Amino acid sequence: MSRLPDVRQFLDSWPYDPENYVRLERGVDGREIILVRLPMGLEEYEVEGRPDGKRVQDSESALEYQQTRLKAARNAGAEDAFKIGAADCIQLFDEGTLWYYRFLHFCRLKEWVRVERDTRWNLQLLDFLKRFAEQEEDRAQLEPWRPDLMRVNAVARAMIVLEKGQHDEALKIVRESIEGVGELPKNSRELAELLLEELRGPLTRYPAFGPREDSAFLLRGDYWTIRYQGQVARLRATRGLQCLASLLRRPGKEFHVSELIAEFAELPVLTEVEGASTPASPAPFPIADALSSGPILDPQAKAAYRHRLKDLREDLTEAEGFGDWERTARVQEEMNCIAEQLATAVGLGGKKRPVGSHAERARSTVTKRIKDSINKIGQVIPGLGRHLSVRVKTGYFCSYNPLGGSGSSPIFRRLCR
Repeated sequence: MSRLPDVRQFLDSWPYDPENYVRLERGVDGREIILVRLPMGLEEYEVEGRPDGKRVQDSESALEYQQTRLKAARNAGAEDAFKIGAADCIQLFDEGTLWYYRFLHFCRLKEWVRVERDTRWNLQLLDFLKRFAEQEEDRAQLEPWRPDLMRVNAVARAMIVLEKGQHDEALKIVRESIEGVGELPKNSRELAELLLEELRGPLTRYPAFGPREDSAFLLRGDYWTIRYQGQVARLRATRGLQCLASLLRRPGKEFHVSELIAEFAELPVLTEVEGASTPASPAPFPIADALSSGPILDPQAKAAYRHRLKDLREDLTEAEGFGDWERTARVQEEMNCIAEQLATAVGLGGKKRPVGSHAERARSTVTKRIKDSINKIGQVIPGLGRHLSVRVKTGYFCSYNPLGGSGSSPIFRRLCR
């Protein structure tokens, strides 16, 4: 994607304004791009092709790639057997979300030709999924988008011809495609105002994925009760399921491995999730030498870890928002150090042991525990296992990324520790 020469100059010269946060600009290579001003930084969208500028299997988009597969199946006389599996559907859901956000930005810029193009693309995606998705849930997942997509597409088509002076053609589009608009004005300016008013609702509704009402991930005594798409399973409580629950509780948020290891030691470091209290005067943060002897996780050390991890999380969010990668690397390095110290304190098997563990072993152990838990879930509820295996990311930073990414509706309405 095209990069602007100095992001900081835009942050300084373009303060965040909820009424004016989208622009068309030129990148260093002269290509037109969309810039979206956020409270803590910028987002960039390509104007043409896939909004993030990526290619999928040498195709312009995941949809184009799947359409190519469908064409090959037709040529081989195997169209009836052509299906889109869960992992491919999730990729298409994510891609559709990119196009959805881009057409919303184009609406604010009144780029009607591009609005029409992107809404038409998304409607084609919905039709494709409705016909070829293997699972019923996947076939229906994006259908709630359809009314707004059709309305915005009709408004864009009407605005295109209206700007060309074709008032009667605009009226025809509105009558045929938009329900409940009432009496239509004969004045072009008033018609344009009416069409813009039709966008008020869609512009305030962002793409979302509705969770199943009956989905649950609940700890009851020594067992987790998991309910998903009408299936119910009970699994004995493990540290892996505990880590997984932490990720599910905050979809889209990245947890450093140190924060998850802290769960092993029962440290309430995730104050915004766990409701942990904050001591008025935190103890000095313990360094490695201080952990080399004596009680490693006394109450004072717990409070210090809790405060330091909270501060580092805030620093990391701020550094990433401002694109300060040097500061980001420093914060991540310190979090890795904490991971090593916590792993030393509790032991990878859950028992206290001598100092000397490495952050890499902490990472690999947390990864293994989470993946083992997902495998166990998959044995009893295959659909949920497939979903989690694709949407849970592990490593030094772990996260659960539901359909549509950060801020999307979680798939579990009822979830507790």
